Amino acid sequence: MMQEPVRRTVGDTLTIVQRVHTVPGAVIQPRTLTDTTSVSLLSPPTMTRDGDSIRITYRIAVWQPGTNELMLPGPVVVTPRGLVDTLPDAHVLLQVASLLPSGKAVASIAPKAARPVVPRGDRTVLPFVAFLLVLGSVVAVTNWWLRRRGPARALPTPKLPPPLDAERLERWLAAGEAPLALLHIEALVRDRPELAEWRARSAAARYARGAETELAALVREGWEQAR
Repeated sequence: MMQEPVRRTVGDTLTIVQRVHTVPGAVIQPRTLTDTTSVSLLSPPTMTRDGDSIRITYRIAVWQPGTNELMLPGPVVVTPRGLVDTLPDAHVLLQVASLLPSGKAVASIAPKAARPVVPRGDRTVLPFVAFLLVLGSVVAVTNWWLRRRGPARALPTPKLPPPLDAERLERWLAAGEAPLALLHIEALVRDRPELAEWRARSAAARYARGAETELAALVREGWEQAR
């Protein structure tokens, strides 16, 4: 039998621990305390195993100051053979201090006046109104900023190069840009399998030295076939 060594006052929570030695395989069933005007059971008793014994814990509150004798009903034990036995009750003394001032008779102590009731806060719509004002301000500023910026400007349409024609090809050839002309014609006929042989010849001769005449001939040949 053990109790908390801390000195408690009336109404404090006390923990009482009862240790029961058992044989292996036995089942322990604690019995519940009965509430009285002096002692109240705060929760059902709990059990934990500690070696060859069972610890039964009671949490109580004592309402009477001074020395109080608490009776713990003996738990029920069921042995592995099925025999049922009830252990004897246990008694424990509890020392509980009073909350009243010491050295004065209880009858001479006047009770304190009741504290005033705390008033509840009145319901108000001010937070909601403040939220609407802030929201309206944000909407107004956003609208003013959009109007000040003006309508969105359309992106300029990129200018596409003029389509490839014979006149442009001749200008490129005259300027010595036969490789550039070949690249444009190859882009036009890249999906035409019948011109695969021409594409192979143009790729081989595009960057060859001294092949300007051959490149010009390939440009004209490819242009005629691509049209």
